[in-house]
Amino acid sequence: MGRQAETYRKLFEDVRAGRVKPLYFLHGPEEFMKREFLRELTAAVLPGGDRTFNLDILYGDEFDAQSFDERVQAFPLFAARRLLVLRNFDALSTALRERVIARASALPDGLVLVVESALEKLDTVAHKKMAETSAKNGVVVACAPLDESETLERVLARLRREEYRVDPDALDLLIESVGTALIDLSNEVDKIALAAKDTRHVTSELVASVVGKYRTVTLFSLLDAAGSSAPATVLPRLASLLESGEEPVFVVAMLLRRVVSLMEVQRIVAERGRAMSNDRSLADAIAATPSPYFAGRLREQSARISPGMLESLLGNLRWADLRLKTTSLDPRCVIEEALLASHAGKMLATPAPSA
Repeated sequence: MGRQAETYRKLFEDVRAGRVKPLYFLHGPEEFMKREFLRELTAAVLPGGDRTFNLDILYGDEFDAQSFDERVQAFPLFAARRLLVLRNFDALSTALRERVIARASALPDGLVLVVESALEKLDTVAHKKMAETSAKNGVVVACAPLDESETLERVLARLRREEYRVDPDALDLLIESVGTALIDLSNEVDKIALAAKDTRHVTSELVASVVGKYRTVTLFSLLDAAGSSAPATVLPRLASLLESGEEPVFVVAMLLRRVVSLMEVQRIVAERGRAMSNDRSLADAIAATPSPYFAGRLREQSARISPGMLESLLGNLRWADLRLKTTSLDPRCVIEEALLASHAGKMLATPAPSA
């Protein structure tokens, strides 16, 4: 288990065991884990569901000092404790930050205060004082993202707990379409779980239907079609990307970037051999991505598309890029011609002479 995952594990375990502190300062970019922690903390502080009068959430960009003071001093109603959450501490003026810090240093009995900041590095004097006050009277948590493997394991664990069976290609498609940000994955997994509640089986077809056709047609799938021996799907996949609103120039630019990345992967794997046997090593060696998951996907695709095909794609996509920027030809037809010519082994542009 990584260090960040261990931080979250201990934080959640303490709250579930009833070891609740009066003050929490959560800072950093990982909004999903903040929300998960707040859900657990609310259940621990207000177990009877007495939340109407005992849970207040305030926002720094709508902050009213008098209202904040009143909520700090309010007594719990039909409960042992109250929970007060202040989000976006960063939006407060310097004077208001100092006011919050002063109140946080002398909280009344029965109140639990949570202060949230999006900052990873606490550079301002007020943020540092807030952290010092919280460390003295409660807990400071740096809410950094989980690493990729921990994120995927958390998503899979949620589905396994509810006894869903997940096909490997379904998980691949979900990550390709949504990315590895935990909050984005969680939102899609909620919808996927609902769609699969009867069968308890998550397939790639189900993921495609839930996430949406426009998101599951990716550069990976378009290049796979262009580089395959039977590219019957290349035109429908290109049409889906364009019909979803993607600009033709952007599509060509991203295809060119992906082709260059695949050529880089082929070169490095050929040169370094077994030293590139795991995805982490490959991610560290290439410029395309720091992600082991996506490095692995690039490795797989680079093995499916020949070097000659990539050379053709590189030249023909450059030809398409020039045509899109200098002519009024139909953009879709230009890109289609470039992809189909590559499949046929035809170069629409003369390669630049070697240095």
